[in-house]
Amino acid sequence: MTKIKICGITRNQDALDACLAGADALGFNFSNSSPRAVRPDVAKKIIKQLPPLVTAVGIFVEQTPDEISDLCAYCGLQVAQLHSDAYSPEQALLVRGAKVLRVFRPGPDFRIEEVREFADITGYKGFLFDAFNPQMAGGTGESIESSTAVQLFEQTRNFAWTLLAGGLKPENVGAAVRLVRPWGVDTASGVESAPGIKDPIKTKAFIEAVRDADRAIRSCF
Repeated sequence: MTKIKICGITRNQDALDACLAGADALGFNFSNSSPRAVRPDVAKKIIKQLPPLVTAVGIFVEQTPDEISDLCAYCGLQVAQLHSDAYSPEQALLVRGAKVLRVFRPGPDFRIEEVREFADITGYKGFLFDAFNPQMAGGTGESIESSTAVQLFEQTRNFAWTLLAGGLKPENVGAAVRLVRPWGVDTASGVESAPGIKDPIKTKAFIEAVRDADRAIRSCF
């Protein structure tokens, strides 16, 4: 089944609603520039309330590897999602106490070899493809062009666990899953009533749309 990550969690109730609806992972954004930024003490309290087997992911843009490691330990984060192109493989290896999920945004100069090189150097196999926007590191609500997304996932499927992000919402995520066949999907603005405020109806509809697509794919085999 396609893994589902609900990102930009800022409130305990939103986290519990997502877990009850069937989310596999929740994202907590520590970027100072994000409208979904959450304070470490708030994230820690929410993560303590999560059920077992739901993964807590920290989203990092400006922090150093040491700062990331400290936040992961303090908040109880299991995965560090590295968004900035400034995070080299060597820096990723300095992150302690959490697995690394590296974000790539396929812009004009993107090379798929960058992903393989990162995996070869670090040993980390988790990646997330998000829409490219030179002004924002993520959470833009923009989508990766369909043919580009298909190509990206076909080229990485044999060596990576890769999530699709960028403009996904209940109305389009099912079609994206059927077309791209990602290992996982990620949404933030697609299930919100306001930045950082999740809509439980949209969250449930998003997860149901993914599961419907999974069932449709299985029925074809």
